[in-house]
Amino acid sequence: MSEKVLESAKTALEDDRPNDAIVALEPLVEYDDENVDALVCLGIAYVQAEMPEKAVEVLTRADEMVEQHYVVELFLGRALWALGKLTAAEDRVREALRLDSSQPEAWIDLGRIMFQRREYREALYHIEQALEQFHDEAGLVFLHALTLYRLGDFTLATEQWARVHRLEPYLMSGVSNYAYILLLQSRVFEAAPFVGYANIIDPDDYRSLILLGELRFQSGDHEGALECFGKVLDKDPINIEALSRLAVIARNARDEKLSREYLSRAEMELGRDPESWRGLCSAYPLLGMCEEYIDCLIRWTKSDKNAAAPWVVLAKEYDRLGKLEYARNAWRTVFELRGYVKIRCPHCDSEARLPYDSVKGFDVYSPRVCYSCGEKINMPAGLPAD
Repeated sequence: MSEKVLESAKTALEDDRPNDAIVALEPLVEYDDENVDALVCLGIAYVQAEMPEKAVEVLTRADEMVEQHYVVELFLGRALWALGKLTAAEDRVREALRLDSSQPEAWIDLGRIMFQRREYREALYHIEQALEQFHDEAGLVFLHALTLYRLGDFTLATEQWARVHRLEPYLMSGVSNYAYILLLQSRVFEAAPFVGYANIIDPDDYRSLILLGELRFQSGDHEGALECFGKVLDKDPINIEALSRLAVIARNARDEKLSREYLSRAEMELGRDPESWRGLCSAYPLLGMCEEYIDCLIRWTKSDKNAAAPWVVLAKEYDRLGKLEYARNAWRTVFELRGYVKIRCPHCDSEARLPYDSVKGFDVYSPRVCYSCGEKINMPAGLPAD
């Protein structure tokens, strides 16, 4: 009888019916608390049903009965992660990876934990190792793109979002992130079809509205953008990206009072998540607020520990203002956070990523020679902001 119950529970888990598995397994475990297979399946069901406390309890019991069990370590790690116990979760997932590195799940979980801990450089190295083995694993490619985005390497992140879309064409988060990063680089014509696709998949999703609003804004259709961002605020009155763009649109319409009101509302919402800073920072240059722009970028670097993205923008802004020593220090931080120096040749448009040696350093004001075409690359112009 217990074998039939166990098989039906496994089928329920495969069909994404964890609650049915729980109903079947709880009496079995109560009757036979040394049935390791039942304990493991019940633990998995608890994880899938988002009941991490019970999962930890059951899987810990299973762990005491068996040694070096990949599935137990993996799902115990996931349960601890769900409880916010990242250090303990990382230990378990690393053990699962040690026991079996031939499956992508442990690689992905460890990368996600590193990302959540904002260990972006370490996460990048780990993910790129995993991708050598699992080239087309969508979860890994997705995580690769997210990590590169936080490191401010937009060109490579864009390539990875394109891969995510090819691997999972109907994944809304893949489509929206791909369109978003194209818009961040002002690649309007490339972004347009994906913005349209996102609005076909889910026209009521606030992300679709933000993308459409940004597309219209960059295309000069400020009335259309105003409509989109207004709808975003109807769904999320404290959305910083929408508030920031509306502040710029109001300024362009010469409504200074309304512009200040939108900007003030955006500034009040800062700190909810690291990405909120990007939405606000992008508004200041368009509003002619140079000092506020620098201040916002500096605060962003402190908010998102180990992210190179704000440091890249800050380095470029210091260069533009002629503050060369500030710029040099900002670029040095970028290189240290990334672990490499990214150079783009203006002659052939090729990119090189050179390993960064923190002892030898890298002189951002000495010209380089392009490895592809042999032309001279002036610095820091050869250090791209994307």
